[in-house]
Amino acid sequence: LSSYLEDGRRAKAEAEIKVIAASVSSMYKDVGTYPAKNGSGTANQIYVLFTGSTMPTTNPFVAAHQWATWGMSAARGDLLDNHLTLNTPQGQSGAAYPTTGSNAWRGPYFAGSTPLDPWGRPYVIDVIAGHSTNATNYKRLWVMSAGPNGRIDTTQTATSTTDLGGDDIGVLIGQRR
Repeated sequence: LSSYLEDGRRAKAEAEIKVIAASVSSMYKDVGTYPAKNGSGTANQIYVLFTGSTMPTTNPFVAAHQWATWGMSAARGDLLDNHLTLNTPQGQSGAAYPTTGSNAWRGPYFAGSTPLDPWGRPYVIDVIAGHSTNATNYKRLWVMSAGPNGRIDTTQTATSTTDLGGDDIGVLIGQRR
């Protein structure tokens, strides 16, 4: 029975990841950039976005990982909801993404708050890959769950050949050359 329950959680995570990835991609198509503005509206400052309606106050994963550190950082992390549903990166009061013109934010891109994964942890979106200029690292933009073991096994440096690690569940939504 527990095997069936775990299979169901994994299937739910895979389905939710696809919906989140489609929402991020829709915003990218409209705005021309991945959701990486900070609270003052400066582009390409956010490295990691977490799903859920509130920012975790402690590491939500089983082990320390750079993505968790960045995601919880006031300078490098944010909630995906602030970009997809509210247009208020890092909780700022005004619209950071333009709402008029050819590259306008036309959201909300997600109905309601983005979900936590079936194990109660945030999904991770590594938006650093959408704007980094590093020649080797940060090449793949993932939407992922830490999976059943609760540990992020996928490296944050993600070269062009990096795959998801361990039991992480995810989908690739962008890759830099």
